[in-house]
Amino acid sequence: MSQRSRLGAIGGTVRLCTLAGCTLAAAAGVLAQDKPLAVGQPKVEVLVTADLAEVGLAGTSVAQRVTIAPGVRMADHTHSGRTSLLVMLQGALTEVRGATRHEYKAGDVIQVSEGVTHHAENYGTVPAVYIEINTTAKR
Repeated sequence: MSQRSRLGAIGGTVRLCTLAGCTLAAAAGVLAQDKPLAVGQPKVEVLVTADLAEVGLAGTSVAQRVTIAPGVRMADHTHSGRTSLLVMLQGALTEVRGATRHEYKAGDVIQVSEGVTHHAENYGTVPAVYIEINTTAKR
């Protein structure tokens, strides 16, 4: 490529720059979020269950490793009788709560309260992996 021109991609738009200036042209590329996802189930591995009676409470906390394959969308589900904390370990995922979408990556922590309906989507090329800690009170 000559020093007089260079191509660069910016958010789905191609920019052509020369010494005379820059022009923008629409790219034919597809954004990752535009790709259709297959509805699927995550792989869930229970790691530990703690009885909260140890600290004078009635209930349990369960930690599990959850893996969502690339190109998979989980079905909507509601957190009934539990509150959850998710700690992202690998990859990235999009969490959808109604019309609200949030992007999370490794190192992020997500709270999903009792009664929340949501689902996760993995548009990446690697599995999205997180630890989910579910706390349930006995009634």
